[in-house]
Amino acid sequence: MRLISALRALGHRVELFELGAGSGAVGYVRARGRVAEAIRILLPDVLHVHYGPCGLAVPRTDVPIVTTFVGDDLNGTPDRSGRTTWKSRVGILLSHYAARRSRRCIAVSASLRSRLRSAVLRKKTVVIRDAVDPELFQPLPRAAARERLSLPPDAVLVMFPHDTTQPTKRLWLAEAAVAELRRHVPAAQLWVVNGKPPDEMPWHYAAADAMIVTSLREGGPSSVKEALACGIPVVSVAVGDTDLSREVPERIRVAAANAGALAAALHDALKMPRERRSLLPPGLELREAARAVVAVYRQAMAP
Repeated sequence: MRLISALRALGHRVELFELGAGSGAVGYVRARGRVAEAIRILLPDVLHVHYGPCGLAVPRTDVPIVTTFVGDDLNGTPDRSGRTTWKSRVGILLSHYAARRSRRCIAVSASLRSRLRSAVLRKKTVVIRDAVDPELFQPLPRAAARERLSLPPDAVLVMFPHDTTQPTKRLWLAEAAVAELRRHVPAAQLWVVNGKPPDEMPWHYAAADAMIVTSLREGGPSSVKEALACGIPVVSVAVGDTDLSREVPERIRVAAANAGALAAALHDALKMPRERRSLLPPGLELREAARAVVAVYRQAMAP
């Protein structure tokens, strides 16, 4: 929705067609008639599909299609044993089908783009990373954030802003890392933040001392960019958009996926100055991303 707002601010007309969460492949196929009717009425210049399998909802059309891949659509979803589920394997196949049908594709990280299995598909896919609205995600006073959220002022909070119901996020690894960290920083706590309104998230980042990413697989994730925009140091396993660790080495630590290495990286991150300033690298502001998306649209529309 933020991207749509940014595109509209640039003067483009955007109409949103929601397929419905959790509808799955059957739901996407059933939506084809409604999508065809929307195409007939709206006469769009381009169709932008978000999440690979959703491409099943797009009927045969002469309108150029752009598909954005965001994570599990190409990575797959592991079960508790770490094996990719059969359902998500089908989703990966459907994503490749969507990529073949699309004039151009977008991936939210270079590592996700590499999951496309043919050079032809990778060639027509551009990386446009998750972007952040700097007017929303910006440094806020830590003390004021803690007071607002009724959090103890002296606790050392390591934020885990990920869906704990997804095994791929590996909450257990974050818990183990913070437990190890407490040997050196007794006040350290893992702070799980889920299901909060987006407009409230800057206050949660402000209240944290650091953020941790322990996911087995990721597309971005966007939370890392949000944390950087709010001036929060991030410790992550090597996953998703690892380029950020080279672009912002003073605020991102990449560690091996074990409790000891993550705890050491967290200990190091907590020694960083508490002065909060945006650390978002160039190119990751929402307006810049919107312009990059428009460039992809124009490429898709070219004869």
